[in-house]
Amino acid sequence: MEKVFYIDLKDITNKSELHRLLARELPLPDYYGSNLDALYDVLTEEGEGWNVIFYNLPEAPAADFNLYLGKLKKICAHAVSECDNLQIRFFP
Repeated sequence: MEKVFYIDLKDITNKSELHRLLARELPLPDYYGSNLDALYDVLTEEGEGWNVIFYNLPEAPAADFNLYLGKLKKICAHAVSECDNLQIRFFP
């Protein structure tokens, strides 16, 4: 059964806010480490049937957060390639 999660990034400006949002919107375990490695682990181990849609990406994020968003997109793409039934999309 597919589970759809909409993640609104409109007001997110840094890594900490992003991981708090993910912990609130996704069924992450209590021990979630609030970093991209931990997110990748959850996506590949528990993301079967998930359809995650990130939207309202910041238009002009700070340079360091922009790099972090790029890393987020890469680990999500890698997780999707590892899991047959995981979908993750990003929309402006």
